[in-house]
Amino acid sequence: MKRYIILIASLVAMSAVAQSPIESILQSVASNNNSIKATQQDVSAAQTELSAENCLENTSFEFEYLWAEKQVPGGNKYGFSIMQGFDFPTVYGQRRKLINAQNAFGTSQINYVRQSVLLDARNLYIKIVYLNKQIELVAEREAIARKLTEMYKTRLEAGDADRLEVNKVEINRLSQSSQLKMLINERNAAIADLVACNGGIALPINATTLAQYPMMEMPTSLDEVTAQWKEADASINMIRKQQQVAESFSAVSKEGWIPKFEVGYKQAYEVGDMFYGLAVGISLPLFKTSNEVKTAQARALSLSLQSDAANAELTAEVSQLYNEATSLNEALEDYTLLTEQNNRELLLKALEAGQISLLEYMSDIAQLNEAEENRLLLEYQYYLALSNLNRNNL
Repeated sequence: MKRYIILIASLVAMSAVAQSPIESILQSVASNNNSIKATQQDVSAAQTELSAENCLENTSFEFEYLWAEKQVPGGNKYGFSIMQGFDFPTVYGQRRKLINAQNAFGTSQINYVRQSVLLDARNLYIKIVYLNKQIELVAEREAIARKLTEMYKTRLEAGDADRLEVNKVEINRLSQSSQLKMLINERNAAIADLVACNGGIALPINATTLAQYPMMEMPTSLDEVTAQWKEADASINMIRKQQQVAESFSAVSKEGWIPKFEVGYKQAYEVGDMFYGLAVGISLPLFKTSNEVKTAQARALSLSLQSDAANAELTAEVSQLYNEATSLNEALEDYTLLTEQNNRELLLKALEAGQISLLEYMSDIAQLNEAEENRLLLEYQYYLALSNLNRNNL
């Protein structure tokens, strides 16, 4: 028995270890985000309210007491009635369809909010990874700048350097130090935004150590990703469900031409005798139903037009994101050589050996810094475009 317990504990531990940082973050956000929770509660309340609307109307009780103008013995009368109103059976059937459509719309609302929140969380995650990479790069620059400053101060004391050279390397060190502080502040702000997205609860991982972007695949073709978006995009599905609600509401409104009925029991006392019997009533929809039908039909037509417009916008958006991701990926390939060798270390060794002057070193290192920053920015923009392109996987 103990062996099985140890095995189960090991499997649980392995599954926890196997979960990637982005999966941990998204799972936590899905459980803790207040917008998702609020939408779930709103939808639940609306579904309960809708179910109540298709029940029988409240039973009515009426009592009356009338007295005669002339005091005739037994001339006063009184009575009471209990009545129950109901619609024609087909109306309840149409309302059930409407309730089902509205419930499906509520579910699509939850999915839309959830997808939007998780996309924001993933994009914040990507931003934090980008800032961490920048911080690592600038921290390396600052360390080299400090080393360079100490080296030139030593050379100044030995008479091998002048004050202008020391000032240049000192300004470079201050520049790197200031940039590092700004990046750390920006990362702290991004982490705070991600914590807020997580309902204000601490993140399940240490965000300052994130160094890898989420694993996401580039779609093989524009047609493939466009078809996927049209099938699974949460915003499109929400509009479709809303359109189905409008169509069901229109069908219910048309049923409004059918009269409503009321049946019940009635008892009355008059002139010394008691009367018992049944009461039947009917309500004729002569005025209100026509406007309700016209309103419902106009709403259904409006949502149909909105659906067409949303599909057109979706096609344009997915095309823009796909082209952007493709071009950024191609641009990143041009920076492959930059990542294969440590040019910063090579330049420093050349400077120490006297193979290049400080002016040449500062010029070359500035170009290298710009190239590295451009590579990190392209990489960040690529994964951001890829995240938005794959939002329907959330």
